Amino acid sequence: MNHQRRIFISALGAACATGSWAQSASKFPNRAITWVVPYPAGGFGDALSRVLAQQLTQSLKQPVIVENKPGAGGQIAAAYVKQLPADGHTLLYGDIGPLAMNTSLYPRLNYDVQKDFIPLTRLLTSALVLVVPPNSPLKSVADLQKAAKSDKALNYGSFGVGSQPHIWMEMLKREFNGNLQHVAYKGAAPALQDLMGGHIDVMLDVAANSLPHVREGKLRALAVVGTDKRLSQLPQVPTMSELGYAKLNAPGWTGVVLRQGTPAAVVEQLHAAVVKAVQSPEVMERFGDFAVTPAPQSSSDFGQFIQAETERWGQVIKAVGVTLD
Repeated sequence: MNHQRRIFISALGAACATGSWAQSASKFPNRAITWVVPYPAGGFGDALSRVLAQQLTQSLKQPVIVENKPGAGGQIAAAYVKQLPADGHTLLYGDIGPLAMNTSLYPRLNYDVQKDFIPLTRLLTSALVLVVPPNSPLKSVADLQKAAKSDKALNYGSFGVGSQPHIWMEMLKREFNGNLQHVAYKGAAPALQDLMGGHIDVMLDVAANSLPHVREGKLRALAVVGTDKRLSQLPQVPTMSELGYAKLNAPGWTGVVLRQGTPAAVVEQLHAAVVKAVQSPEVMERFGDFAVTPAPQSSSDFGQFIQAETERWGQVIKAVGVTLD
């Protein structure tokens, strides 16, 4: 074989190898996908994530593994995703806390939602309920307001420092000019257990978490938050709007983001898959009776939504005077 022919065959082999590598690299997903949740197992976000992971495993033909990384108001989960490759194989689930409130809550926040992540889509919007133990003397929001005026503080629980239930209750405290004391928990499940046990007095909770307990008589609902209409599941329970507290009527929401720098084609593929999953019959079968509504958005619309929520809650957080280390 002459020298020129050897060079040609060598170059052809290299080109084929390069083409094969590029084709393999462009195939997405090419391994398991990790869905990171900034909360412990047992709460609504974890339950929703596991249902969505099952749907995504089927549509993407790769395992989608839910990984719980709770703590520091979502910073542990965000920092973890932030340092992984921007190839679409890691998604960060979040809600109003990590994706909007934290910007104003933490002066030294270890991530920047706008700079470090690509908004993929909003998932759901949800109503919340203000709940007390079943044997509580508080039968209404008026009772709560009156009790909050006493010298003895009422203890309210939350999913954690900086969560929506925490900030919302601080808004209520300011509205009532009342004596309310925050007790932070590492997630919804332990907070609800202590509430049902009478160890704390009141809590704002996602309706999907509390509705089953209200139905079973393990909790009493005082008001509904995040909707102007009463819930069909709780027709006897008034909304905060009809009680005269329209500015406290803030719904909950959840969404998904990706590492900044993820290829556009991967973002597009994941967006289609996640939207299909959240609109699936399986999601509505599991959560449809718990006052949640699928509310997917385009990536750009979700980005604008996050920005608007960040500004809105930034004003609230400044007004109630909550800052965290």
